[in-house]
Amino acid sequence: MARAGRRPGNADTRAEIVAAARAAFAEFGYEQASIRGVARRASVDPALVHHYFADKSALYIETMKLPMDPHQIQAEVLGDDGSFSGERLVERFLAQWEMEPGDREVTSFLTLAQAMAASPDTADAMREFLTERLNPHGLPGESEQMQQRRRALISSQLMGLAWIRYVMRLEPVATTDRFEIARWVGPTIDHYLHDDLDPPVDPAAPAD
Repeated sequence: MARAGRRPGNADTRAEIVAAARAAFAEFGYEQASIRGVARRASVDPALVHHYFADKSALYIETMKLPMDPHQIQAEVLGDDGSFSGERLVERFLAQWEMEPGDREVTSFLTLAQAMAASPDTADAMREFLTERLNPHGLPGESEQMQQRRRALISSQLMGLAWIRYVMRLEPVATTDRFEIARWVGPTIDHYLHDDLDPPVDPAAPAD
């Protein structure tokens, strides 16, 4: 007699889990969706979801076809002294879409852009994911509101750069080596990462 209960994994289980997760993220957003909820939707045990995916972020990366976790990118750009480098961050961000030398994997970025444009819920989930995974250090003792501003500015710079490079293909950004692009854009990222974004107003400065 066949045993009742949750069905074990099979050749299609992983794909079904991903499909269930995609629906859950679209319905509830990244923060509210859970591994347990995805498991219920896919009619599997939560342990089976963890068998295929280490955690919720790994599952989301799979559903969105992201080539690399922003948290992993962030870890890779730390210097020997633990400091961030805007240049390294830009280079690593571009490298995830350019997995092979001279062969840009633009399909992944285009798929991501199309998904966010077509679904506000998908865009919301991506925003929540980036908020969780991208954590700029900023200045000691600053507020969460300022940290949020840093995340938004860094994200806008990186996503805007990818849009110009892979979708609009605007020269010279479209074909310039990514290491050179990183040298161009890195200082702006450094500013967003490290500088005071609310410098005091000079009372002697002329009013607009």
